[in-house]
Amino acid sequence: MSDTITISTGGRTRARRVFSSPPLAVLFAWGYALVSALPLLWLLMQSFRPGVQVLSNPWGLPLRPTVEGYVEAFRTTPLAQYFVNSLIVTLCVVLVSVAACAGAGYAFSRLRFPGSHYVFAVFIGVLVVPAPVLLLPVYLISGNLGILDSHLGLIAPYAAGILPIGSYLMKTHFDSLPDSYAEAAEIDRATPWQIFHTIMFPLIRPAAATVAVLAFMTAWNEYVYAVVAIHSQSLFTLPVGVADLSSKAFLHGYGPVLAAMVLTSIPVYVAFLLAQRSFLASFSLGGGVKG
Repeated sequence: MSDTITISTGGRTRARRVFSSPPLAVLFAWGYALVSALPLLWLLMQSFRPGVQVLSNPWGLPLRPTVEGYVEAFRTTPLAQYFVNSLIVTLCVVLVSVAACAGAGYAFSRLRFPGSHYVFAVFIGVLVVPAPVLLLPVYLISGNLGILDSHLGLIAPYAAGILPIGSYLMKTHFDSLPDSYAEAAEIDRATPWQIFHTIMFPLIRPAAATVAVLAFMTAWNEYVYAVVAIHSQSLFTLPVGVADLSSKAFLHGYGPVLAAMVLTSIPVYVAFLLAQRSFLASFSLGGGVKG
């Protein structure tokens, strides 16, 4: 039995050394990145080809690039209005989510109130509930509040959906901060609000950036609830508008559809690139040195 354990452990050790070597690690990372980016690269290339060529040869290269698809996308559908609608909803969701999650995370971490552990457990419990299960209740509640078919009817549910995971992320970062920061501020007669927004919140900016990115991606890409809650075409967000355009591909071809998909994807990548450092830094907890 001991020989078997020794051989097995040695095999794991050799495998770990092989995959941890810099050249293989870099090669694996580049390979994974290329495979992940392949659908986007295909979409980008095909958007510069006429729709007829895309259907006849889906894997062809844009030997004679054309922006006809982009021109047709704006001509055949109010794409600019869809973009403005998505931008309004997304920015509001980001602001509300960061503010609400920061406040909730700080309350769970630093403030003690009756039943705080049970309330936090409910927040975490919501994460295991499948999103489709909440579709009908959210729709009925929004209908009773009279906010269906409006921007507010999307902003409120989207921000509420970010609240559990965002509050948990903020709480873990607030927990990692030394108590001496708040104690020193209290000695200087700082109010609880001053301690929160002047001292504590700036120290967890990476977590705030992560919540902002998550909120942006959720609000910008969400389709299922938007197609149910929004009925007026003037209020369509980009996912709903692009889906409506794709349903009319037999009239306008696939060129405008592919072009609209590319334009819809660009803001998500730009947002992640702008917040990339803060997003990655949020995974290393700690805003100061305890001691």
